[in-house]
Amino acid sequence: MMKFLFLLLWSALAAAQPYPAKPVRIIVAAGPGAGDDFAARQLAQRMTEILGRQFFVENRPGAGGMIGQTYVAKSAPDGYTLLLAGGSMAGAKYVNANMGYDLARDFTPISVIETSPFVLVINPALPAKSVAEFIALGKAQPGKLTFGTLGPGQIPYWSAALFNITAGVKAVEVTYKSPADAALDIIAGRLDYSFVPIINAVGNREKLRSLAVTTKQRSEMLPDVPAMAEALPGYEMPAWRSIMGPAGLSPEIVRTLNQAIAQSMAAADLRERFAKAGSMPLTSTPEELRKRYADWSVIFGKLAKDIGLQPM
Repeated sequence: MMKFLFLLLWSALAAAQPYPAKPVRIIVAAGPGAGDDFAARQLAQRMTEILGRQFFVENRPGAGGMIGQTYVAKSAPDGYTLLLAGGSMAGAKYVNANMGYDLARDFTPISVIETSPFVLVINPALPAKSVAEFIALGKAQPGKLTFGTLGPGQIPYWSAALFNITAGVKAVEVTYKSPADAALDIIAGRLDYSFVPIINAVGNREKLRSLAVTTKQRSEMLPDVPAMAEALPGYEMPAWRSIMGPAGLSPEIVRTLNQAIAQSMAAADLRERFAKAGSMPLTSTPEELRKRYADWSVIFGKLAKDIGLQPM
C-alpha cells in the first residue's frame, strides 16, 4: 500500500513539473551516420543545453523510414518521443499502399529545422555543359540515358521524375542504396546522371559535372551552378527536415519545443556545422510546417499521377 501511494505521489509530482521532466527521444528512421542522423544529433545536443534535460537520438531504420515513422505516430503524445521527419513523407502515400500512418492525422508538426538542395550531376565525358544541352542530348536519344535513384519516394527519385517529365526526357532508372553509390557509377561511366546531395557534388567537384541545383535559388556552396528553374521555369524540389511529434501534443509542449528549436538553429556554431554538411538551418511555426507538408502532398500527388506511379 505504501509503495502504491509513493508511486502515485511520484507520478503526481512528475506531472506537475514543467516539460521536459525526463529525457526526450528523437527517433531517426534511418541508420546512424547519414544526414538525418547528423541533423538530429546536432539538434539534440543543443536542445539538451537549452532545456536542461537530455535529448538523445534513437535510430529505428527500415522499410524506407516507415518503421521509425510509424513508431512515433503510435507513441504517447507526452512530448518524450519525437520524430526527425523528412520532406519526402509528404509523398509517401503515393508510393506505399499500406501506410502505417496518416501524415495529417497522426502527427503534430513542431518546426522545420533545415533545407538543402540536391544537384543534377552527370559524367563529365558526356557532351553537355548545361541543362539545355543535356536535355537536347536526352531528347536526341530517347530511352538511352540512365539515371540513378534510391527507388520511389525519396528526394532523388522525385527530383529525377520532375526533371524527366518537365524536360521531356525519356531515360532508364537504376536504383542504388545511396546517392554516393550513384555518384561513383557516374564517375566510372556506368551511369549517366543522378540527383545527389550537394555535399556529394562538392566532394566530387573534379569528377562530376554539376548542372543545376533543385532549389529556387543558387547555393552558396556551388555559386556558379544555376538553379534548375533557370532552365526549366517552375522547377523546384528541395529537401528538408523537420521535427514532429505524435498527434495530440499539448500546445504548451509544442510551444516549448518550437522556441527551443528556433534558439538552437539560430546559434552561429550550429549554423556553421549544418552549412559544412550542405544544408541551411531553417525554422518555422507549427502551422507553417503543417501547410508545407499539405502543399507538398498535393505537388507529389500530381507528379505521381503525371508519371503513372502506383503505390505498392
